[in-house]
Amino acid sequence: MMRKSLIVAKTDFKNALDLRFVKMGLIMSVAFGPVMVILMFVSLTALIPPSEMAFAMLFLRPMVPSIIGIFAIIPTTMISANALVGEREQNTLEPLLCTPLTDRELLLGKTLAGAIPSLIILVASTIISVVGVAVLTVVMGFPMVIALDLPGVFLLATSVPLMIFAVVAVMIIISGRVTRVYEAYQMTSIIILIFIIPMIMPLLGIETGVPNEAVWFSNITTLIIVAMVFVIGWALALKLFNRDKLVSMV
Repeated sequence: MMRKSLIVAKTDFKNALDLRFVKMGLIMSVAFGPVMVILMFVSLTALIPPSEMAFAMLFLRPMVPSIIGIFAIIPTTMISANALVGEREQNTLEPLLCTPLTDRELLLGKTLAGAIPSLIILVASTIISVVGVAVLTVVMGFPMVIALDLPGVFLLATSVPLMIFAVVAVMIIISGRVTRVYEAYQMTSIIILIFIIPMIMPLLGIETGVPNEAVWFSNITTLIIVAMVFVIGWALALKLFNRDKLVSMV
C-alpha cells in the first residue's frame, strides 16, 4: 500500500513542479521564511542598544514560528490543489480513476504529495533560521541571539505539522466545489491566517506584563483551533473521498 501511495505522491509532486507558479512558490517558501527571520533579527540587533534587546526579543520571538509555519504550509496548498482540483481542471481525473488503486492508496498518495515537501521545508527553514541568526549576530560582533524559544519550538512541532495535514483534508472537501486551482488557493489561504493568532496575541501580554504566559496561551489556543480543523476536516474528507464521488466530478 505504501509503495503504491508513494508512486502516486511522486507523480503528483512531479506534475506540480511542471507548473511554473508551483515551482516558484516552492522556491519562495524555502527562501522567504528564513530570510525574513534572519533580516528581522540582524537588523534590530544592529539598530537597538544592547540594554533594550531583551525587551525587543519579547516582540520578535513570537513572530518566528508563525513566519516559518506559514511559508511551510503554502507548498501543501499549492501541491494539494494541483493534485486534487488540478486533476479535474487538466482532464486527468478519468485516467486516474482507471488505475487499480484503492481509495485508501489514492488518498494516502495525495496526502503524502502535499505533506512531505512541506515537512521538509519546515525542518529546513527552522534550522536555517536559527543557525543563520546565531551565526550572523556573532559575526557582526553582537552577543549570540537564539531566534526560537521553547513556546516557538512547541508551535512548530505541533500546530504546523497538524495544519499541513489539515490543509489536505480541506482541499479534498473543496475539490468538488470549485473548478479552478486558483479558487482552491483562495479558500485555503483563509486557513493559514490562523497562524496570525500566535503572532499578535503575545503583544497583548507584553502590555500586561505577562508576555511568557501570553505566548504559551496563544500557542496552545492555536493548537486547539488547528486540531479542530484537522479532526473536522478529515472526518468530512474521508466521507467525500471515494470513487463514486470522484466519478461525479469527471
